[in-house]
Amino acid sequence: MKMLIIVFSQTGYTRKVAECIRDGAIEMGTECELAAISDVDPGTLHAYDLIGLGCPVFYGKEPLNVRWFVEALPEMQGKHWFIFTTHASTIGIAMISMAKGLESKGAVIVGSHDTYADSTAPFIPYPTLTTGHPDEQEYEEARVFGRELVDRAQRIAVGDRGLIPSLNLVSEEFAGVTETFPVEFMEQTFPRLQIDREKCVQCHTCEDTCPAKGIEINPDSYSIQNPCIYCFRCVMVCPEIAIDAVDSEWGMLLDMIPSSYEQYRKRLDEAAARGEFRWLMDPDSIDFEDTMLEQRRRNKAQTPLRKRER
Repeated sequence: MKMLIIVFSQTGYTRKVAECIRDGAIEMGTECELAAISDVDPGTLHAYDLIGLGCPVFYGKEPLNVRWFVEALPEMQGKHWFIFTTHASTIGIAMISMAKGLESKGAVIVGSHDTYADSTAPFIPYPTLTTGHPDEQEYEEARVFGRELVDRAQRIAVGDRGLIPSLNLVSEEFAGVTETFPVEFMEQTFPRLQIDREKCVQCHTCEDTCPAKGIEINPDSYSIQNPCIYCFRCVMVCPEIAIDAVDSEWGMLLDMIPSSYEQYRKRLDEAAARGEFRWLMDPDSIDFEDTMLEQRRRNKAQTPLRKRER
């Protein structure tokens, strides 16, 4: 069996989960490759017997670039796929949405896996409610999933179609929901980013990092959020020497955090009571005023500036 795992990962957690799934598959004697979603040519997928697609959950759904990737796929003609996600308090409808998108292309979903993970965004406090995840126990669970997945996929391939799982991959609070945060809503509601030309050092880090290829930094012109998946990763990777070169008015999102975290904590407490989640940090220790962006600014103030090579 020849296997490919396609992954979108920004902070590295989803990719590490993908590597563990790959390692488990290799233990079963399977030839398995791992590739970033941006490097995959959909026209080459016919060469694989089993394909995985993994990503973090954004706003209760798969990131827009992952959705666009699935929409651009050719007809799969019964090709076997599996899906996996990393997420904070909830999966939302991410995996159901991914599964439906793949099935619309003729794919057969033979497995799924999800993992709790830490969150990173400029407007959230740190540590977060899921800081510490994934840990080694969860990475081992991903390896076990890889081994079990290969065994199941091989048996399905020789005709045991009764092993094809019936997927029910929606968080309870999203049951019955078919759409979360449509693009039009995000465009109208989420804060717009700006690039401060006086602070920008034209290092192109944000441009190179943008998963939507929606940023252009030229000597005489700047363009941002064209398009945008609202990950705000560009803010987080802007080097300390140029901090706040990419910025926005965060007030609305900052105001939402305390009530949102109250809901998230309730969900995680319920998951912990079911044995599905383990607290690895003290949720009472969260300081809502100490956002990740404020921490970066504080670190810059405490660190002597050094000239940056352009």
